[in-house]
Amino acid sequence: MHPAKRTILCIDDNWIGLIGRKRFLEQKGYRVLEATSGDEGLEIFQSRAIDAVVLDYQLPGMHADTLAATMKRMKPQIPILLLSAYGPLPEGKLVSIDVFLTKSQETVALLSSLRVLLTAKPKPFFYRWFDSWRGRNHTLRI
Repeated sequence: MHPAKRTILCIDDNWIGLIGRKRFLEQKGYRVLEATSGDEGLEIFQSRAIDAVVLDYQLPGMHADTLAATMKRMKPQIPILLLSAYGPLPEGKLVSIDVFLTKSQETVALLSSLRVLLTAKPKPFFYRWFDSWRGRNHTLRI
C-alpha cells in the first residue's frame, strides 16, 4: 500500500512557472492544486485539505506576505514556502513564511525544502509564541 500523497497548493500568476512547478512536483509524487491569484488561492486553501503552500511573492492585487499572514491565522500548522524573483526580502515580509527561496535556486532546493517542511513536527503553541516574541524582541534591539 502506498502512502497518501501530500497536497501542495501552488499560487503564482505566471502560468508557465506555475505549470512547470506543478509538473515537477507531481513527478515527485505530490498532488498539486494551482491558483493564479491570491483570492483564488485563499479560496482553495479554505475549502480543501492542504499540506503545504508554495507561494509566489508578486501576485495581482495582493502581496504574498499579506496572503501568508491570512493563511497562518486560519491554519497556522500549514507550512508556507515563499518564492520570489527578487533578492532578499525585508524581515517584515517573511513573518508568516516558513521558508524563503529565490526562483533562481534549483528545483532541488524546492523539493528538499518541501520535504523538510512536511516531515517537521509542529512546535507546541508556547514554543511558536516564544520564537515569535524572541524574534520581535531581537529586531527591537538592533
